[in-house]
Amino acid sequence: MDNNQKRSQMKKNQKAQWLFLTLTNNLIADLGERSQEIIKKRFGLSVEKGETLEKIGTRYEVTRERIRQVIAESLKKVTDKIKEEEFEKVQQRIIFTIDKNNGIIKETDIIKKFNLEETKEANAIKFFVICLQDIYSIEEKGLIEKSWIMSKEILQNVKKIILTAEKIFQKEKKILSEKDIVEKISLLNPSFSSEQILNLLRVSVRVKKNNFNKWGLSTWDEISPKGTRERVYLLLKEKNKPLHFTEIAQLIDKYKIGKKKAHPQTIHNELIKDDRFVLIGRGVYALKEWGYFKGTIKEVIRDILKKYRQPLNKETIVGEVLKIRRVKKATVIINLNNSQLFQKKNNLYELKK
Repeated sequence: MDNNQKRSQMKKNQKAQWLFLTLTNNLIADLGERSQEIIKKRFGLSVEKGETLEKIGTRYEVTRERIRQVIAESLKKVTDKIKEEEFEKVQQRIIFTIDKNNGIIKETDIIKKFNLEETKEANAIKFFVICLQDIYSIEEKGLIEKSWIMSKEILQNVKKIILTAEKIFQKEKKILSEKDIVEKISLLNPSFSSEQILNLLRVSVRVKKNNFNKWGLSTWDEISPKGTRERVYLLLKEKNKPLHFTEIAQLIDKYKIGKKKAHPQTIHNELIKDDRFVLIGRGVYALKEWGYFKGTIKEVIRDILKKYRQPLNKETIVGEVLKIRRVKKATVIINLNNSQLFQKKNNLYELKK
C-alpha cells in the first residue's frame, strides 16, 4: 500500500468513526442528562468498555433493576427517533452490508468492514443496531458467534451448513482447503451457492479457517494453535519443508499465527523438547512424520547401514544422510571415517563387529 492509499484509508477510517460517534450522540440527544449518561456508560459510548447494571446503579445509588428500566425507556424513545432521514441512510448502509453477506455477518466482521476500531467507535455501531427494528443480533453458545441478521429464518440455513461441515471434518479427520470444503458441502446441499456456504460458515463457532485459508474443526491445533509448538507444527505443515528456527519465528509473525511476537530462542528451546520435531542441521527443524528421525550423524549412518543390511559405498551413504540432514558432505565423511564404529573393505563401509 503506497502513501496515497494509506492517506485515503485513514480518511475513510476517520469518516466512519466520526459518523457513528456523532450519530449515536444525535440519537440520544433528546434524552435527559442522566439517561444519556447511563446509556453511554452501559453501551461503552463514553468509555471503551460498557459497564454492568450493578456498577451503574451503585454510582447513582439506585438498584440495577431501576437502571434496566431507564435503559428500556430510553431505547423506546430512541427507536421512534431512528426513523428520521438522518438515521435511515445509515440504517440502509448497514442493511446493504449484511445483505451482501447473504443476510448474516459476524459483529466483528462488520466492524472491520466499516473500518471501526474495537473501542468507542465500534460500540457506537453496536448500539445503533440495537435500536434498529430490521436487524437482529443473534448468538448461540457453542454454535454461532455474535452476528447480525436480516431475518430469523436464516438461522435454519446457518445451522444446516455448520452441522454439515462438522460431520465432514469428523469423517475426514483433516483440514481442507476452502475449495474442497465448499465442494463437499455443495454435494450435500446443492441449493446453496459457494458464496452463501462461506458466508454462513464464517459465523460458526465449531468450524473455523486458519491463517492459511484452510478449514477444520475449531478445536484442532492446525486451526487454533494454542502454544508455540502447535504454531510451529501448523507452519511447517503448511510450508512442507524444513526451516531454521529464526525463519520460523519470522513466518509466525508474518502470518499472525500468534498474538504475541515470536522469539527465535523460545522456539528453539520448545522444539528441542518435542518429539514431533527433528533437528536436521544447525538450527534447522523438520517434522518427524516426514520420515526424519533424531540422532547424531554417526547414529544416522549406523541406522542407514542397519537398514540396508549390507556394505555400502561412500556416495550411497552420503546421499542417504543428506536426504534427512542439512549438513555438509565433508561432515558426513568425517563421521564415516570413525574407525571405532565403521570399517572399510574394498571401498565399502559396514558396521564394525
